[in-house]
Formats: sequence, structure tokens, C-alpha cells
Amino acid sequence: MNERVYAIALTAFRESIRDRILFAVLGLGTASVLFGLSLGSISNNEAVRVLVDHGLLTVSLLSNLIAVFLGANFLYKEVELRTLYVLLAKPVQRHEVVVGKYVGILMAVLVFVMFTAALLLSLVTLVAADESATGIQRAAENLGVAARLVSSRGARLGVLAAVFLGGPALLFVGPVRRRLSLAAVVPVLAAFLAAVAVIARMVAPDDAAFVLWGCTLTVCEVLITAAFSMLFSSFSTPFVTGLMSTGVFVICRSTWLMQHLPRSVPGALRAGLQGVVRVVPNLHLFVPERPILVPERLTESVPRYVAGNLGYAAVWATLLMGIAVAAFRKRDLV
Repeated sequence: MNERVYAIALTAFRESIRDRILFAVLGLGTASVLFGLSLGSISNNEAVRVLVDHGLLTVSLLSNLIAVFLGANFLYKEVELRTLYVLLAKPVQRHEVVVGKYVGILMAVLVFVMFTAALLLSLVTLVAADESATGIQRAAENLGVAARLVSSRGARLGVLAAVFLGGPALLFVGPVRRRLSLAAVVPVLAAFLAAVAVIARMVAPDDAAFVLWGCTLTVCEVLITAAFSMLFSSFSTPFVTGLMSTGVFVICRSTWLMQHLPRSVPGALRAGLQGVVRVVPNLHLFVPERPILVPERLTESVPRYVAGNLGYAAVWATLLMGIAVAAFRKRDLV
């Protein structure tokens, strides 16, 4: 990534903060994860599983929503407000604008995923330590000092709320927001997530692994979703881009259903849907069932599965972004 692409990506990331888009999605994601906590509390000894499944669903859907929304607006606003002409008057090429905006979307999604994953892992640690005898024993052994410092469940929730609300609140401070850079935000969030993940794996290793691998696959999926959004945005309006991107996302997520149609489906329709499956990316790969990411047999390689899907997403993203760049180069901006 050259300096021009990085500068455009940083501007796009700051724009998502300035327009309160990232704030809104972070707030929605936090509320949804906390709702999963309440759902788990009324389940029958399945509080952690319900919390994790609901949390990963939240991360997946909202991450793709960010990609579609930002992709539909970034290029259009540059053209509509005529700021693109200022960029192109400098030594900046059209493909650098497209790639920079795409990277900015990915960075915004990455920040959301890391923040929400850290919150989810914190709640998993809290619930797992209270739910089962095994979790209580692990918490006593590994988190004894911390547990004594924050003795009650309500106090622990209060500490979590202070940590996760205090950080985003700093972004409302003008000087902090103006000096914000990807080089500062991403490493800090990554270190925070790593610390929370280490604690979560002490108390609930399987659920912590499921959250981490699931969030990694979500980022891989967004590589494709954001590329589709940038492709449609290179030649259409935000409304049409959002509509087409959402439609493609739903189709790509439904590939497994189209491959396993009931016998009552007419042959012509079945053949048509099978043809669609062959020409669109299979996003169902990025939302696997729990046994795939938390295998019972040690011989099964989860990293190999995730790495394969990352390569699959990278190939599709490269192809789609190549088409998007070609379309934007030919677009008449007059």
C-alpha cells in the first residue's frame, strides 16, 4: 500500500467516525450483544452457547451492513461533492481512490469486529465463570486475584461497562478525534482483544476459540461484501448500490440452501439455481457450524480451514476490485 492509498483510507476511516456511522453500529452491536446476555440468562444451562451464537450473528450481520453502507456512499460522495476533482488534480490515480476507499471500509469493519469481539469474550468469561462448576473452578484458579478485587457479578458488569464505554467516549473529544489514526487505533484494539482472549481461554477455551475463529471468518467475508459494494458504487447511486449489494449478499449466503433443494422443486428451477451457485461466491463457508471451528478430534485443522477461506475471499475480492477499478476508470465524471 503506497502513501496515497493509505492517506485516502485514513480519510475514509475518519469520515465514518465524523458521520457517526461507526458510533451508531458500535452502539447497536453492544446493545445486541447485551441482549444475547439476557437471552442466555433465561436458557436452560446454555447461557454461554446462546450468548456466543447470538454475538457472532450480530458481528456477522453488522459487519456486512457497514461494508454495504460505506461502500455505497464513499465514492458517490466524492463525485457528488466534487472533492474527487481535487484528488485527481494531484498525482492520484482513479484506481488509488477506489482501493483507498476499500481499505478504509475494511479498517472500519476491523475496528468494529475487534471491539465487539472483546466485549463478547468479556461476557463469555463472566457467564462461564458463573454458569458451571468447571467454569467456577477455572475462574478460581486462573482469575483468583481479579475475582477478589471485583467480588460480585454486578460489580464485574460495572467494570466491563466502564471499560467498553469509556474508550468510545474519548472519540467525542475533538482533539482526540482529529489526531486519530489507523496506526494508533488498530494496534491498541488488537492488544486489548488479545488480553481479553487470553483471560477468556482460561475460563471457557472452546467458546473463546469459537468467537475468535468466527470473527476472523467474518472479516474474510467482508473482503467480498465490501468489494461487491465498491463494484456497484463505481457506476451507480447509493440506493441502487445498497439494494444490489444486499441482494447479492443474500444470494451468496443462500448457496447451501440452493445446493440442497427439496425434491419437490421443479427441475428447471433447480438447474437455474445450481447455475447461480457456480458463478457467485459461497458466503456460507464463512458461517460454519460449531463442530468445524471447535473440532472434537485434534487431527482436524481449524487454521487450515480458516486460511483456505481467507485465500478464497482474497481471490474473489481481487477479481471484484479489478472490475470495480476498470469500471470507475471508464466512468464519465463530467
